[in-house]
Amino acid sequence: MLSVLPQFLDYSFYAPTILRLALGAVFLIHGYPKLFEARLRLAGLLEFIAGVLLAIGLFTQAAALVLAVELLIIIIWFKRGQKFVGGWEFDFVLLIMALALLVLGSGAWAFDLPL
Repeated sequence: MLSVLPQFLDYSFYAPTILRLALGAVFLIHGYPKLFEARLRLAGLLEFIAGVLLAIGLFTQAAALVLAVELLIIIIWFKRGQKFVGGWEFDFVLLIMALALLVLGSGAWAFDLPL
């Protein structure tokens, strides 16, 4: 395989870990304030719990699936009619990250390591 930096391919097992920690941090930060708003409490609880699960690497694929479904609903239902740039591009990137974790698994330093 041709690669510009082939030595980094030795660490490919850590790529899902980076995605998992980044996505977990985003949903922890965005989910926590929603816990204190009555109309957003359910979404906040879902995002906060999924963020915690991603951060510690427990039930990673289930948490990623839940977040992917939530992000699809947000993009299709709530962001309908908005432009990509300045509208739903951030949600789209988060959706792709969640789908990547769904396929790749948790990576290194997780409770649900593949057997």
